[in-house]
Amino acid sequence: MWDDSPSPGGGVEEKNWGCLKQTAIGCGVLIVIAIVIPIVMAVMMMGPFNRAVDARHAIEERFGTQEAFVPPPSGAPSANRIGVFLEVRRTFSEVCADLSRAEQQVQKLESFDDQDNVNTVDALKQALSTTKSMMGVGPVIGRFYEIRNQSLLDAGMGLGEFTYIFTVAYRDRLLGGPEPYMLFGPSPINRRVRRALLTMLESQLAVLQSEGSTEAEIAALEAEIAAMEADEGRIPWQDEIPPAITEAFTPYRAELDELYCPAMAPLELMINEKHGPAVESL
Repeated sequence: MWDDSPSPGGGVEEKNWGCLKQTAIGCGVLIVIAIVIPIVMAVMMMGPFNRAVDARHAIEERFGTQEAFVPPPSGAPSANRIGVFLEVRRTFSEVCADLSRAEQQVQKLESFDDQDNVNTVDALKQALSTTKSMMGVGPVIGRFYEIRNQSLLDAGMGLGEFTYIFTVAYRDRLLGGPEPYMLFGPSPINRRVRRALLTMLESQLAVLQSEGSTEAEIAALEAEIAAMEADEGRIPWQDEIPPAITEAFTPYRAELDELYCPAMAPLELMINEKHGPAVESL
């Protein structure tokens, strides 16, 4: 005699199938989200980076490459060029605020390492908050390069002149923080920046020699070039900056300091290069 009653496992099997049917759309949505979010993030990042590369090429067509800039014989930028530099820096305020907030989130998370009794819930909340902030850093960095390059184009300044003025204007600030190592330390990126600055100083030396400058001026610049060649982490004029350079920046010192952004400083002298669909910061 056949027993038509449901098997003991029948109910479980039907319940599982029902659950799958009910969640099929939800799973599909999750899959779409998992695919779409990385694509959206990539588009958000690559758009500004690509535009930054295009603007850099336009800058180089007008002003030459970063290392092509020749500083004034005295090394001191004119008041007009310092004004242009400040004009460009004023456009960075929003990006500086975003990067500073992300840096603060990281510092808050790192502070748990120094605590003996860590509140797990607080640590997890901070970890989530930091993760959220860091997810937005990529697009912010891309936006910085886009703004910087477009601002340089609009203001009529090359990346080489910007690099030189940044380095001598913020010498004291760089010596007082971690930025010197990040900007000029022994990495391929930083070696490129240092090589560009050395080339600028060598070009300046050639001008001094051709114009019949004093032996003292020539000797001082030759000594600085030799010191930079011997120390891969050295900032230009690290030991003593020429008085003419200090005097040139004195009337603008308050605004220069106000516009200095530690969180942004390690990015400021890099360039971006396109390699197929990817963009590399150098």
